[in-house]
Amino acid sequence: MIKNLYGVIIWDPCTLDGSKQLERVQRKFLKFAAFALRIECQPHEYQPVLQRLHLSTLCDRRKQANLTFLTKLINGEVDSPALLSKLNFRVPSFYSRYSFPFQIPVSRCNYLVNRPIARMTKLANEDPLFLNVWQ
Repeated sequence: MIKNLYGVIIWDPCTLDGSKQLERVQRKFLKFAAFALRIECQPHEYQPVLQRLHLSTLCDRRKQANLTFLTKLINGEVDSPALLSKLNFRVPSFYSRYSFPFQIPVSRCNYLVNRPIARMTKLANEDPLFLNVWQ
């Protein structure tokens, strides 16, 4: 369960290079953990170590932290009317098989595409489990 990951939703690398740098830190830890705990794994293959330690990748954990924060914001567990007002709920005017819960505004630059609220709503629209909660 993800707890107390407040900074993750703000500091979430949007570039491939930033993500790779973070994953590199986790791979170094997993290499050390495999050695210290004597976990058999092929070089550069850390999935057995992740499974043994009951961990997921950093990318998956960042995604889950974003979705958890968004859910808490919508449910009122995070008291921030200013953030809640930035969410663009999609209200279709006719029945459609596309049931995305959020309308994501078009952005002309990467800076705006990767801002936290836009990133969280995009992740929510892409996640089928999140969509089932709101249907």
